[in-house]
Amino acid sequence: MAAPRTPEVRRAEAEHRLIAAAADLVGELGPSNVTLANVGERAGYSRGLATHHFGSKGALMQRLVEAVTQQFRDAMFDLDGAEDLITELRTFVGVYFGVITDLQPVNRARLMLWANAVAHPDNDTRALMTAADREFRGEIEKRIRVAVAAGQAPRTVDPHGLATVVLAMLRGVALQSLIDDHVDLEAARTEIEQLLSTRLQEEER
Repeated sequence: MAAPRTPEVRRAEAEHRLIAAAADLVGELGPSNVTLANVGERAGYSRGLATHHFGSKGALMQRLVEAVTQQFRDAMFDLDGAEDLITELRTFVGVYFGVITDLQPVNRARLMLWANAVAHPDNDTRALMTAADREFRGEIEKRIRVAVAAGQAPRTVDPHGLATVVLAMLRGVALQSLIDDHVDLEAARTEIEQLLSTRLQEEER
């Protein structure tokens, strides 16, 4: 017979289910239409359990941002072992497009939270989304900076500038595909890879 679950295990399981329910609802309804009550119901609990766990909608949204950012980080940045920057960025772009081609609720929620932070500058999650963006951009920038220093990319490349453009291209395609199923993700991926290859193989003048 299995040992009874401890209160800590039950609490962790409930929090996991509540966050998953919040991600579902953010993706379906948008952050402004999510309430603690409908999160509790979607998770299969009472309407008041989310309030008991998180205290406020703002606290729940902050915990959701942390969770979706961690899952996104785990998916995107396991890229060690690439021979050169172009190969590494192609792999990175491929992983990103894999995520948005089979868009799971947690990643749809991430895009919706980002769009909401743009539309509502005073919301509870804007600072967290900004921090997550800086981390994402910083990981790309770090790899570009190493490649420039090693002579694998032209010295004319601005690591921060290129990282910003890479992030803009990827998220721009993701947001378009979120509202328009006619967006050709494979074609977009090919063009982004070609643009990066051309820039990083540019001869010094």
